[in-house]
Parts: sequence; structure tokens; C-alpha cells
Amino acid sequence: MRGAVKIADLEIQLLSRIDEGDLIEVDKVKRYIAIVKQIRKLQTAINKEGVLSTTVNANQEFVKTNPAINELNKLTKTLISLEKSIKFSMSYEKAVTKDEQKDNDQPKVSELY
Repeated sequence: MRGAVKIADLEIQLLSRIDEGDLIEVDKVKRYIAIVKQIRKLQTAINKEGVLSTTVNANQEFVKTNPAINELNKLTKTLISLEKSIKFSMSYEKAVTKDEQKDNDQPKVSELY
């Protein structure tokens, strides 16, 4: 995959993996997308301004981390937590049919022990 994932494509995929009749889950996906947008803005600001910044105060000069990094970390934790709470359906997973199992002549793990 090249480049960043388009937010519109991400939203479509996430919505296709949930029950769109469940308004709570739809709201979670919308919040997820809003957080992704904020994370991207913060990443752009960090890339532009740098990870460290030098502050000059009268006779003092010191280096500190970009405050956007702390916000990025907070949003990332929130995003992960929200992602875990979304009830994704498993319809996108490939189901193994009995015919596919017959073609596989490899022993099952349980047969090896």
C-alpha cells in the first residue's frame, strides 16, 4: 500500500464492518474518524515544527519537546480504546469450506502431538 489511507475510504470500510442499524456503533465510527483527522493534523504540525523546539527566555535557552507529541499520544490511546469497543462483524473473513479442507493434505496441529 502506498501513501496514507484516505479518510473517506477508511470510513467506508469501517462502516461496512459494523451493523449500520446500531446507532451507537455508527457514532463510534464517526468519532474514530474525527480522532484520525485530529491525529493527522498533529502529525503534520509535528513534521513541520519538529519534535524538539528551542525556547529563548531572556538569558536562558532550553530545548523542550513539542507539546503536540503529548496530545498525539493521548489521541492515539483514545483511538485504540475506541477501536477495541467497536463491535466489528466477522463477515469480511474468509470462511473455510469443507472442500478446501479436503484439498489440504497437511496434518492438523492436533495430529502432530
